Formats: sequence, C-alpha cells, structure tokens
Amino acid sequence: MKTIVISLQKGGVGKTSLSVSLAAELAKLSGLVLLIDADPQGNSTAWIGSDEVSLELADVLTEKAELQKVIMKTSFAGLSLLPTAGLGGDLKSFGESGAKDDPMCMRRLIKDTAKLGFHCVVIDLSPAWGAIERSAALAADQIITPILGDSFAADGLQIFSENLETLKKRFDITKPAYTHIIVNAIDGRIKQHIEMLDAIKASNKNFSVYSVPVDPAFRMAQRKHVFIQDIATSKTETRAALSAIAADIWEA
Repeated sequence: MKTIVISLQKGGVGKTSLSVSLAAELAKLSGLVLLIDADPQGNSTAWIGSDEVSLELADVLTEKAELQKVIMKTSFAGLSLLPTAGLGGDLKSFGESGAKDDPMCMRRLIKDTAKLGFHCVVIDLSPAWGAIERSAALAADQIITPILGDSFAADGLQIFSENLETLKKRFDITKPAYTHIIVNAIDGRIKQHIEMLDAIKASNKNFSVYSVPVDPAFRMAQRKHVFIQDIATSKTETRAALSAIAADIWEA
C-alpha cells in the first residue's frame, strides 16, 4: 500500500483541493483509496463527506472507535474518507498531547488501513508542522508540496525541506521520499506566473515539478460538494494535469 502526504506550512496554496482531486484520480488507478482528513479544520470532510459525522479521525487515534466504523464512502467510486469534523476540537487536542507523546500513531493507523484492503492512502494536513503533521510524515512513502507561483514559494519550500530532513535524521529513516512539487493556480496569461514557474523548475532540478492551472471549477466543486471530475466546465488542462500527476505518483 502507498501512503502519500500533501503538506506545506503555508495556508491558501490549495492543499485540500489537490488532496481531494488527486485522491479521486488515484482511485481510478489503484482501485481502493482512503483520504484521511488530518486537518482540524476538516475542509476535506466539509467538501466530500457526509452532512452528519458522529465519529472522526480523533476517535480512531484515541482508540474510542474502530477504524472501519469511522470510514465513510464518498460519491467517487473506490474513494473513501476518514473524516475530521472538528467535533469538540478533539483532533487539535490530540495533536497537542497524544501525537506529541506518540509520534508513530499515524504509522499504526496506516498499517490498520492496509489490513482493510486499501491500496493507497492520501493524507490532507493543516498548514502547520506540529505533532500530527510530523507523525503523518513518519507514516508516508511520499510527500508532495503544493505551492503558488509567487515570490514566497522558494522560502516556503526551503523551510519545509529543512524541517523534513531534521525529522528524518531524528528518527534515522530514509522515507518519505520528497521529489514532487505542484505549482498550483497557474495562469498562463500572466507573465509573472510563467516566469516564476520556470524559476521554480530551474532551482529544483532534482524534483518533478508540475503545474495545475487556475480553474474556477475547484470552487464550484467545493460549493456543490462534488469532485472537480464531476464538473463539466472544468478545464481540459486541469483534468490532464491531475491525471498525469496521479499516474506519476502511483508509479513512483
């Protein structure tokens, strides 16, 4: 089973949009995918989850509920969700205590997920580098960072890379692999966007650098609680980019 984490300590870069959309694309390729909403704000759950969430990720991590009883199916074939709805702030509280004392908690969760027959896990994280985020990284095979094509992108990548290397050295591990960057919301009509995309590719030659176009269909999909793959007006370039990224991730 492959575990992929979408992470960067910066908000507004499209982590949830890419997590949900890539999880759906991976479901096409691998059959059974679980998207874990590990962001206390629960944006992935609000987007594609049920209107009524009585149990969530925090209940599994605190052993109040069995994993299989918390997982819910989504409207996309092969894709399930381990939700977070911010019930009582339990996930945030667990991150401040339980995950800090037990950094391998997410790794155990992933092992239990594999026993349920899933072929791939995608983890959507908050824009932070706290105990939950570090625990997810320790459980991952691959980490992908989404960024925007602006002047702050290089700084964000450098900080994230340093934090990840520190974590790997501390636990003496070689995984997760960190070789994929997604430059999100690129508008090919804007010269600065193209120049920044070229600069990011030039300064990250050891990475596979992808771009996803700015597309109003993402917001429409979120508003309608459907997947961007269900939005007929989504850009052909968006669909092609998501499909190509998912294929490369799955084959990596």
